[in-house]
Amino acid sequence: MEINKYKKYHKQKKIGKNEKYSLCSIRKGYFGIKTLESGVITPKQLETVRRVLSRITKRTGKVFINISCNHPITKKPLLSRMGKGSGSIDTLISYVKKGKVIIEIKGVSKKLVFMAFKVVKYRISIKMTIIEREIVDV
Repeated sequence: MEINKYKKYHKQKKIGKNEKYSLCSIRKGYFGIKTLESGVITPKQLETVRRVLSRITKRTGKVFINISCNHPITKKPLLSRMGKGSGSIDTLISYVKKGKVIIEIKGVSKKLVFMAFKVVKYRISIKMTIIEREIVDV
């Protein structure tokens, strides 16, 4: 008898049902990308975003990715009959709610950041906006 190491979860139907604004402000960097709608992000999308940011900024500055793909999605093999439980784990995804800051960056000029984030917005399938940290002088 086999024991599964990780639990298989159900897919979430309504992601943005109870939208709480967790991580809705920039904490680590000076610029960030904030989501305008709820959705799903795959690890492939996160990897392409990381590559694009490192290529455009020429590895200067620091990039913070605030989400990780930790929700397993199962898939049954092709031509298999119905029943006998959910299939094996196919991919891992991340559910993102509205208003969450996904990526933060610091140590790069404002012009370069806006150019890099413009390219990043095309790579992820969720509507996003670029935000800037407000620095208060005391």
